[in-house]
Amino acid sequence: MSAPVPFITSYQLENIFQPEVPFIVEELPYSSGEDKRMMDVHRHEFYALGLCLAGSSTHMLDFEQVTINAGDMLMIIPGQVHQAIDLDGYGGNGYLLAFNADFLLPMQVALPNYVKGPIRLPAPDLQQAQFIFSQLLREYTEQPPQYVAMLQHYLALLIMLFHRHAITHAQAGPPLLVRYRELLAAHFVEWTKPAQYASAMHVSADHLNEVVKQHTGQTLSAHITERRILEAKRLLLHARESIKEIAWHLQFNEVSYFNRFFKQHTGHTPAAFREKAREKYPSNPE
Repeated sequence: MSAPVPFITSYQLENIFQPEVPFIVEELPYSSGEDKRMMDVHRHEFYALGLCLAGSSTHMLDFEQVTINAGDMLMIIPGQVHQAIDLDGYGGNGYLLAFNADFLLPMQVALPNYVKGPIRLPAPDLQQAQFIFSQLLREYTEQPPQYVAMLQHYLALLIMLFHRHAITHAQAGPPLLVRYRELLAAHFVEWTKPAQYASAMHVSADHLNEVVKQHTGQTLSAHITERRILEAKRLLLHARESIKEIAWHLQFNEVSYFNRFFKQHTGHTPAAFREKAREKYPSNPE
């Protein structure tokens, strides 16, 4: 089966950096800040984590405009729609790294499944984060023996430091929940039923639903619906395709069903949401 058409431009790590390993770290000002690709609406199939030490820059992250100031750290996760909207691109001074999820050692640290904006680091943790970034840059640049393992461990420390100040976004819970969230992020378009996730994990749908609800307060169906609605909003705002094409892409057999589903969960029809969103947010896909 062919991959779904990327209605919103999506970059893999190798599209931008061509790294030797699925990891990159740069000292800001970021060398690709003038790259027009980063100034246009896009998303990544990799994680990006930046630390601002001076200056500021403004970005659009999904449906929020966020400003990153000195002392802030921002993570962008795969699938989030991103656009640098200030004139300096990523601007300022600091560090930026990018990596694929499988670069981390198994069970080393939990990656967040959703992040809304930057976190502010208090002075002691900012100093620690700056030191870790500098060590990552040294290992990455000099490539001494065992440098890949050192990168993996330093990266794990940095992500744990991020979690310390982004508790509400942390992906906590048992391995079954962690795996479910990974599958949801990867397959929410084609897997629309709880039983499909349970089958892939070799457990019953009832058991998986019980675990997910116990740790998140939401049922499997609620999680799947929430993820499909978020993607629908992203596509309605940023994609050129018609509402019918978006409905088909999200596995709705009839556009009328998509209209009812979207309105039930947002209070607006897809057409009304698209019109209002494009008035409010800086996006021009036409």
